[in-house]
Amino acid sequence: MNMLRRALAKNLAHLGLMAAVVIWLPSVAKAQELEDWERVKAAGFLKVAVYNKLEPYSDQGKGLDVDIATALATRLGLKIQVRAFNEDETMSDDLRNMVWKGHYLAGPPADILMHAPIDDYVMKQEKQVLFFNPYTRDDIFVARNVKALPELTSLEPFMKEGNKIGAEAASLPSQLLAGADSGSYSANLVNFKTPGEAVEALLKGELVAVMATRAELEGALAKHPEAKGGFYVSRVPHNSLPPKGWVVGMATKKGNQVLAEKLTTAMNELRDSGELAKLFQKYGLTYVRP
Repeated sequence: MNMLRRALAKNLAHLGLMAAVVIWLPSVAKAQELEDWERVKAAGFLKVAVYNKLEPYSDQGKGLDVDIATALATRLGLKIQVRAFNEDETMSDDLRNMVWKGHYLAGPPADILMHAPIDDYVMKQEKQVLFFNPYTRDDIFVARNVKALPELTSLEPFMKEGNKIGAEAASLPSQLLAGADSGSYSANLVNFKTPGEAVEALLKGELVAVMATRAELEGALAKHPEAKGGFYVSRVPHNSLPPKGWVVGMATKKGNQVLAEKLTTAMNELRDSGELAKLFQKYGLTYVRP
């Protein structure tokens, strides 16, 4: 289960309550420029940390997050050096190891971490980290077999015997389906190692639906264009889910303000040109502006 989904499961009360985030980055002295942006520019590449097992955003150094980082670096005249890593026990561990301190095995921190949660509660807890550059908004959706479930406006159909619904084990959707509404859906819950495996089971007819993030569902279904039309992805409201989803952005060490400013400008250009939306479309995803 990736950092963002883990944060959702543990800090649900604090997620989904924020509007679009605007990060004010103060101007800094010449010495600071030499410490972050000038250092990166002199090296000629941007060190980018991305998660493994977070498809379609990233896995084994490939995916949408890598493409976005590459496009940003190109606009700054840089190449990228990708550091793919497995999540640690907590989100704070990941931020410490990849953003501000480093790890005795993995080495010094990267310049930026992709797919960081832009959330007020998390930001206040992480004093050594600068969160910036929100680039999309994600949410919990349900992919369903439209023949089995022509309509879905609530989770009530999953109380009915035989309406099996899949989810990634230990994720927020799995926890919700196991415990919400006095455990009404637990008998029909089937857990999988990844959302992708759950979608494969859906396509085989072993399930009638899968609950995961919108991007995970759209990305998995995009690998099977022959199934288009037989399956539909939609949001199913529930009081245990963040009402507006959550914002995804980037993180860097607290002192890297100039680098963050440069990347923010590049992201604005990427968004305004339409290139960002095209990168999402490449993976079959709906681009949702944060």
